[in-house]
Amino acid sequence: MPKEPPAEIMALINTALDAFNRKDPTAFSSVFGDDVVIIEGFAPFRWLGPRAVERWWNDAETWAKAGGVQKEHISLEKIHYSDVSGTRAYAVFSATLTITVKEGEPIVRPGILVYTFSRQGDAWKAEGHTWGRLN
Repeated sequence: MPKEPPAEIMALINTALDAFNRKDPTAFSSVFGDDVVIIEGFAPFRWLGPRAVERWWNDAETWAKAGGVQKEHISLEKIHYSDVSGTRAYAVFSATLTITVKEGEPIVRPGILVYTFSRQGDAWKAEGHTWGRLN
């Protein structure tokens, strides 16, 4: 059984997911450091640099609005791998994204959520966030 990431890192992941589910961009951004890479399944697919989180959030909101999305909810399913090596950490989870649209049944998308972290001063910060759809 894979080991769970340290509590401090799990707290960041839980904060990010909770903020995403509540649509709170300020809380979501607080998890990340200054230099970030985000990979996602909608264009432009990669956001990089100091304002990556803000740009990703805005693009995600635009994508959701264009698709008639009323609500999104992501939940972790299982830890697949985590490792801490000095001032770096890595965590891989299976997750489920449920999308509620204006018309029709909810869309349920299983996927893989990957985070990378670095120790910055006295605290861990996320520096990478990747979502990969499995269907």
